[in-house]
Amino acid sequence: MLQAIHDMKLVGLFGGVLFLLLMANLIVRFQRNHHRTDSRRSTLDNLNARIRAWWKMCAIFAAAVVLGRIGALILFGIISFLAMREYMTLVPTRRGDHRTLFWSFFVIMPLQYYLVGMQWYILFAVMIPVLACIFIPPSIAIAGYT
Repeated sequence: MLQAIHDMKLVGLFGGVLFLLLMANLIVRFQRNHHRTDSRRSTLDNLNARIRAWWKMCAIFAAAVVLGRIGALILFGIISFLAMREYMTLVPTRRGDHRTLFWSFFVIMPLQYYLVGMQWYILFAVMIPVLACIFIPPSIAIAGYT
């Protein structure tokens, strides 16, 4: 469970990131106390919000490392799902794409993480280029969109 703590490179890198975040917090706090203009203050508020987001990301990453391989798989699975969902909100989709998106979101992506979790790397390597690319175009064609 705590094997990652014994990985000195990981501890050093993570400690360096935490140190940089701490320094950024201190610099923004110092700048905020010494600059009273509204434009400068709004810029510092924006920077402070980004720094807080990085603190949250580091906390989630640390929790995934402490939880081990399964925790990391769950973390990256959730991140993949959210990233794909965000991408799909930006890309125009048709009604016929919904079935394909369902299979991509709820079958193919979880299957990939299952294969990594079971350490079936050869099938994982073949999953997207072969199986998904063979499955998705006929699914779209069956929906009536070529």
